[in-house]
Formats: sequence, C-alpha cells, structure tokens
Amino acid sequence: MKKSPTLVDVAKLANTSKATAARVFSRSKSANVRLETKARILEAADKLGYSPNLSAASLRSKKTYLIALCIHDITNPSSPSLIRGIQDELAQHGYDLVVFNSDWDPNKEKKNLRAVVRNQLDGLILQDPSDELDVSELPDLPSVILTSNKVFSAVRNTVSTDTVGGVKKALTYLHSMGHDRIGILLGGSVSQIINRKRAYLDFYEGAGLKVEERLIVDVPFKTRASDTFIMAKELIVDLMRSPQRPSAIFASNDILGLAALQMAQIEGLQVPRDLSVVGMDDLFSAESASPALTSVSKHRFEVGAQAARNLLKQINSEHSMENEPINELVECTLVVRDSSGPIAEVDV
Repeated sequence: MKKSPTLVDVAKLANTSKATAARVFSRSKSANVRLETKARILEAADKLGYSPNLSAASLRSKKTYLIALCIHDITNPSSPSLIRGIQDELAQHGYDLVVFNSDWDPNKEKKNLRAVVRNQLDGLILQDPSDELDVSELPDLPSVILTSNKVFSAVRNTVSTDTVGGVKKALTYLHSMGHDRIGILLGGSVSQIINRKRAYLDFYEGAGLKVEERLIVDVPFKTRASDTFIMAKELIVDLMRSPQRPSAIFASNDILGLAALQMAQIEGLQVPRDLSVVGMDDLFSAESASPALTSVSKHRFEVGAQAARNLLKQINSEHSMENEPINELVECTLVVRDSSGPIAEVDV
C-alpha cells in the first residue's frame, strides 16, 4: 500500500520548514504566512495529495471552526450577497459557514438555534429575529445579529443598514424630480413595514405634502419571494388603474419594484415618462431589468463582511461576552438608473 504523504513531505517539496507548512494548514495561523510561500505550500500539497487532519486540530484547539448563519429565506435574491460577504471574510481566517434556513417560521428559527448549540459551533450570525424569539433564547456564544431592533441591540452586537435613511434618500430624490404624489409598496417583515412606512410618513410631513392613504399599498407577507412577486402584481394593478395614479412609486424592496415595472409594461405605461419606479436592495436583477431599476443599495455584501469581522473579534477575545454591545450601521446609497426621472409635463 502506498504511504500517505506527510506534512514533512509537503515542506520538503515546497522548500520550506515543517513549521511554516504547519502554519498554512492551521486555521488560526495561516494568515501569518506570506502569500507566495503559502501558494507554494498549497501547490506542493496538491501535487502530493496531502490533506490535513482538521478533526484532530479541532480537538486540540477545542474549536469546530464552523460559524452558523441563520436566515429567513435562502431563495431570496438578496441572500447570496449577504452569504458571500460573510463566507469570504471567514475563509480568510480558516472558518467555514453553515447556513440554516427558517422559512420565516419562528419554530424553525428556534430549532435552528438549538442545533447551533448542539453542534458546538463557534459563533452565530442571526438575521432579523422574529417577534416570537425572546433574548433569553439566544445561545450563549459569540453572536452578531443583523437587526436594528433595540431589544436585541441592547444585549448583543448588531450590524444593520440604515433603511430609514435609505427610504428618505429615495423619496427626496423623487420629490426633487417634481413628484409630489408618490405611491409606496410595503412588504417584508412586520418591523420592516413599520420602519419604512414611518419613514414615508415622516418625509411627507417634513415636505409639507398631503398623505393619501390609497397611495400606500401593503403587500401581504409570503414565505417565498416568488409568491410575494405574484401577489404584488395583483395589488399594483389597482394602483396603476386609478384615475389618481401616482407619478412615482417607491417599492420597499426590489422584488416589489420589479413587479411594478412589469405591471407598468402590461398596462401600457412608459417608464419613466408616465411613471417613475424606485426599488430597494439593488439586486443584480434590478440592474439587468428593462428599463434598469433605480434602487437603494443596502450593501448586503459589506453587511455580511462586517458581521463576520465583528464576530471574529469576539471569538478571539477572552472577555467578548462581558463587553458592552457594539451596534454598527451601514449607510444606504441611492443608485439612479433608467426607471426614474423628472415628472412629465402635462400638455395643455
């Protein structure tokens, strides 16, 4: 039987010391090796077919080098950017990511958190906890919560986007284009709907504009994004066929914004001449739509990367659970594209 290659064999082929080679395969020390040396060692390992015993390393360090991400809907178009941001940052430090999906079900959410504890994962990133989750049910381990909920930010580190500021940026832009009657499509979790509706009402009050309740459309929550898209189209039709149709629509997420674009086309409206549409999330599908959807970017990749950095600091700190919570806010950016513009002049 052919003898399995050893770390000594890898070091010899890479023309380096065994200690340096060991650091490359050590999850906690690999970042301390020069990139060109690391590449040479990994190439040697690949040629020899060498694979380190990570299980043994985990037993010695009492770490699993696994991080949990608990999210609501992995099929949501905004999820990939978030996951990629987290995973890219963790990979640089030798950690792998385990994703748990709850389908917006509070019972699944709690079951997932119990699984995190049962499998002794090293840390947790939790997306916008449900109203049914009590802070006492959070696992006692390094955690970052992706929320602006003050109940959770008072006890754990959080990273969130300034969605209220993002809504106001979108509305300020539309108002500057001459739009005084702006419809809003609200969807998502209860907290998201409340926060964005409040931002809408505050903007109208600050601008001295009259609020018209018929311009505020609540899209019933659906577990899957595709179902939300279908439901949104049915409700948007009524808004577009109204004799008092708004000159612009702000959608509280890009799924609703894309639904508005599609229905405008079906109804024979030219965007942005007859109707300006602005979304929120800045998904790839927003950029590739026709016309391309103006959208508020929530920088999901950066949110994920920031959450991972925050979590790694806690894991590497002996007293992380004793420190005061750190609450970080990522600013939103308005990305103007072809779906929005100045209000059309009325022919006299």
